Amino acid sequence: MRYLILLFTCFCFLIAQSQKKVPVNLTFEYTDTLTVNEFVWVGQPGLDYGTSLEAMENGYLPYEGFQYLNWLNHKVQLHLEEEDTFTIVLGQDFDEYSFYYAGEAGAIKNNYILDRVRLLQELETDASFQKSDRVQAKLLLEQKKDSTLSIAGSLGLTDSFIKDEKKYWKYYINYHYVFHDVLRNEDLDFTSLEISDFPEMDYDNQEDHFNYRDYLKLSLAYHYLKINSLQDYDSMKDAVKDIDSRVLKFSLISTWADQIYKRNSLSEDYMRLVNRFSNSPSHYRSVKDIYNKRNRLTLGDPFPFPETTDFYDKPIVLEKAKGKPAYILIYAPEDEYIDNNFLKWNQFYLQHRDEDARFITIGLGTDRVKAVFKDVFLNSQIAGSHLSTSPREARNILENLSIGYVPTVIKIDESGNIIDFNVNANLKKLNPFQSRPIILRWRSELGKSF
Repeated sequence: MRYLILLFTCFCFLIAQSQKKVPVNLTFEYTDTLTVNEFVWVGQPGLDYGTSLEAMENGYLPYEGFQYLNWLNHKVQLHLEEEDTFTIVLGQDFDEYSFYYAGEAGAIKNNYILDRVRLLQELETDASFQKSDRVQAKLLLEQKKDSTLSIAGSLGLTDSFIKDEKKYWKYYINYHYVFHDVLRNEDLDFTSLEISDFPEMDYDNQEDHFNYRDYLKLSLAYHYLKINSLQDYDSMKDAVKDIDSRVLKFSLISTWADQIYKRNSLSEDYMRLVNRFSNSPSHYRSVKDIYNKRNRLTLGDPFPFPETTDFYDKPIVLEKAKGKPAYILIYAPEDEYIDNNFLKWNQFYLQHRDEDARFITIGLGTDRVKAVFKDVFLNSQIAGSHLSTSPREARNILENLSIGYVPTVIKIDESGNIIDFNVNANLKKLNPFQSRPIILRWRSELGKSF
C-alpha cells in the first residue's frame, strides 16, 4: 500500500495549498455514559487528513464550508464558517450514538444540517421514493428543497451558509437525477450512465469538488464518460490536460486503476493516462504491475488451483473438480456485506442448479476463523462445497488471479480452464465512489503492500 499512501500524501499537500482555512472554536463533549476520548477530526475522508480537535486547540485551522466530523466509524456532515463557536455533544443510548450541537455561532446551523441529513436518509429509504421514476423523484426532491430552505431562512443563518446550502441541494438533486437507476440497481455502476443525462453545468470546480461529494461524483462520472467517448489516446490525454481540478484528476486516476482491476477493454489507454498524470512514479509502477498481471492470465488459461482444506481440516485437492464445469465463489471474511452475498450466492445456485456443474466457495484466509464459518455453513445451508485457505495461500490466490474486488464468481470448464473471470451473481460490491475496494483494505490488514 506504500504507493497509495505516497500518492495520497502528495495529493493532500496540493489540496492544502488551494483550500481556504478558517478560525473556529470547537469543543467535544461526552455524556455520562461515555468516558473514553477517542480521536476526533474534521475534514473530508479520502481527500485530506483533516484537522483533529486537539490540533485546533493548538492553533491549527480546519477548512471552510461543508466538512465531516469523523469519530470512530461515524461521519457526520457539518459546515464551518469564520468564528464558529460551538460544542459537539455526543450521546449514547445503548449501542446507538447521537450528535447535536450546543453553544453560540454555528450550533443552530449545524443542528439544522443534522435534521436535513436525517430527512434525506429517511426519504432515500422510503419505498415510494425508491419506486418513483427519475422525473417524479426530482419533483419530490425539489419540494423538499423548498421547504427545507424555508426553514433555514427562518433561523437567521448567514447569507454565506444559505448560498452554500442552495448549492448543496443543486448538486444533490442533480446527482439523484443522473444516478437514479444506479442507486436502485445493484448490477449497475457509473460506467452504465449516459452522458446525455447530465445537466448543463461546469464540472471542473475544485473548491466544490472538495466540499460537495455529490458534485464530485457527478463530475467524475461526466469526465470519465466524456474521455471514454474519444477515439484515441491523444484525444483522451488532451481532454485530461484541460481539467483544472486536482481533486478530479486524482479521482480519475483512481477510477482508471479500478477499471484495470476489472479488465476494462480500455486498460491500455488507462495505463498511459496514469503514467502521464500521476504525480507518483511508484504509483504508476504499481498500477503497471497490476496491468501486467491482468494480461498474464486470460480467458482459456488454466485456473490456478490453490491449496485448500474443508472446514473440518481435511485437505482437499481442487484439481479433482475437473470433469465438470464449476462456479467458484471467492470471498473474504472481512466483507461487510457477507450475509447478503451468501444469500445472493444461494439465489445464483437456484438459478443454475439444473446445469451439470459444481458449486464451490473458497474463503480467503478463513483458516483463522474456521470455527465461525463452519457454524455459518452448517446453520445457514449455504449452497456448494466450502473450502478454506491460509492467509499465505489467500495471497497466492489474489496474486495469481490479480483479483481487484471480492467477492467474485469465476467459472471454469470441465478441463479446469477459465471461462469467465467475473460471473454476474448480483453480489454486493463496494462502489468506487464511496470506498476503496475491500480487497485493498484486506491486503493492508495482512500487512502486504500491493
